Amino acid sequence: MEELLNNLSLHLYWIMDKRTYPGWSDIRQTKGVHTFYWIREGRGVFRGEADIVVRAGMLFYLKPGLHLSMETDDRYPLRITMVLVSAFNTAQSGRQWRPIESALPLPMQLIPEREDAIAFDAIFREITDCWVPGQPDGELITKSLLFRLIQRVLRIVRTESAGSAQAADAFEQAKQTIDRGYAKDIKLRDLAAVCGISESHLRSLFQRHLGQSPKSYLGALRNEHAKKQLLYTDNPMKAIADSCGYADEFHFSKSFKKQNGMPPKAWKAFMLSRP
Repeated sequence: MEELLNNLSLHLYWIMDKRTYPGWSDIRQTKGVHTFYWIREGRGVFRGEADIVVRAGMLFYLKPGLHLSMETDDRYPLRITMVLVSAFNTAQSGRQWRPIESALPLPMQLIPEREDAIAFDAIFREITDCWVPGQPDGELITKSLLFRLIQRVLRIVRTESAGSAQAADAFEQAKQTIDRGYAKDIKLRDLAAVCGISESHLRSLFQRHLGQSPKSYLGALRNEHAKKQLLYTDNPMKAIADSCGYADEFHFSKSFKKQNGMPPKAWKAFMLSRP
């Protein structure tokens, strides 16, 4: 999941603030894209594999290909902000970005708590206000808002998965400490103490959310930073090792070869020789 999100790019197709009327019904017309529905007002029913009663303050993410029909409540008509996007994995295969035709790692249905619901409503209002088809300023702002939306959804999912907001906060604090301090000597016991949890709990949170231990995550992050320097700078190996948190050039080379299958210099030569 982390690799996909790191390489995620979005292309906007259409944004609409849809006001329905008593007796309104419709089907999902454009099924080849990823779609976000924010229920701003009213009540209704979404019919797919199962019927879902919808109301204001609910967020839906629809993967490509998912069939859905919609009906509004006659007394309280729905108002839905719809955002249609295509998604790409920018980890290049050759020089082509790969379209993501499966579901993103997001829940189909989310009923956020009050604070998050207010934040989602503000994001969708700003998306509606800022988007002007064909205008680059609006496109850039809207895409940034969509990434903020996705990040907040993932934050809620992590909180629910962690079992408490405290555990989710500890995970986020630990991850950000590693993300920003990867070049430092980070010890698990110190990281756990700063976050106010045990070492075993911290390991379990990383395993649950990232599928790896804090140590493995730190190693992978250092490796990615090193790869970027190898590709886009002429920095000597010692400088790269120092700036990425390796003890010395020898440990850098050993770790890099273990993760990438060849030493840093050989990897750089191979990557730069590719068409």
